[in-house]
Amino acid sequence: MEKIHDEYLAKMREISNLQESCQKALKHHNYLMKNVKDFVKKAEEEASTSEERKKEVGKVKEEMEVSRIKLRDMQAELPAQNNGFYLNLILGSNLNVSLLTKHERFNYKKEYEDFKWNITIAIAVLTIIAYFFSLRVVDSILCFLLVWYYCTLTIREAVLRVNGSRIKGWWMTHHYLSCALPGIILTWRDGDCYQMFRMRLLLFIFYISLVQLAQNQYQSGTLRRLHSLGEGHQMDITIEGFTSWQFKGLTFLLPFLMSGYLFQLYLVYSLYKAYISDSCDGEWQVWAMCLLFGVIALGNIYTTSLVILKKLRTEAAAYPRILALTRKYNSRTIMNNVSEDHHKNH
Repeated sequence: MEKIHDEYLAKMREISNLQESCQKALKHHNYLMKNVKDFVKKAEEEASTSEERKKEVGKVKEEMEVSRIKLRDMQAELPAQNNGFYLNLILGSNLNVSLLTKHERFNYKKEYEDFKWNITIAIAVLTIIAYFFSLRVVDSILCFLLVWYYCTLTIREAVLRVNGSRIKGWWMTHHYLSCALPGIILTWRDGDCYQMFRMRLLLFIFYISLVQLAQNQYQSGTLRRLHSLGEGHQMDITIEGFTSWQFKGLTFLLPFLMSGYLFQLYLVYSLYKAYISDSCDGEWQVWAMCLLFGVIALGNIYTTSLVILKKLRTEAAAYPRILALTRKYNSRTIMNNVSEDHHKNH
């Protein structure tokens, strides 16, 4: 056992030294690539009159792009140099959260998806219980669950980003803001104003939970299909919003998402009306929730609209090329059919 343990320690030290050497080599290579990029830029300006020189510069740029992709893949296999401010604040700056193999990263992502699925079901069930049993203790348990859920999501997503997931900044911010909402509700006293808003809030939580379950189910299937076809990134995750790869057949979920965003705006309106009325007696929780719901709703609508517009522009730009290829294919088919008929007649 001691012999095996000594060998293990030696291998660990060897791995650590190799990682450090590889990171230094990558850092140096990136520095050299930056110098080459500046050199190519100057050569490109000088080669404006020479066609031969342009071809040489174009070839070098293609090789640089290949090298950039290789370097990125190599960097992904090494521990991250920086966990980011959020993880450093929570876990400390000297803790390495990088997973060494693609298999470990994929398993962590899968566990993250399972966690979201199971907790969302628990939230939906607890919301139904809170609807039928109007007890403040049940509402408090639901709010504690929501705070814990969104706090855990932010930490897990920060780890996923370190390990290669391309999570958009807004959805991370969305989860940070979502942590605060149930926390504010916990401090809200059980009065007439709270009871007036309570049923609308429970209905909203239940609706969003159902939409998230449906979206998670279809997004997971789409991601598996894209990954198997080599069109998607292995560490892409399901989100509460809408992304470009969802146009692969998930556009039917878009009306339900937009309805949820409009529901959020309705909650903003109802909270504002309650705040300016005498029934809420100027409770700070009302205007705080009104502000947070407003920011979340506008951020969701803005981000989703940008994705849709970008996708429509991309498809519009690609349409002439697709149409030309279709005509070319059809013309070849027609010529082949004419040629076959000619041979048959002979």
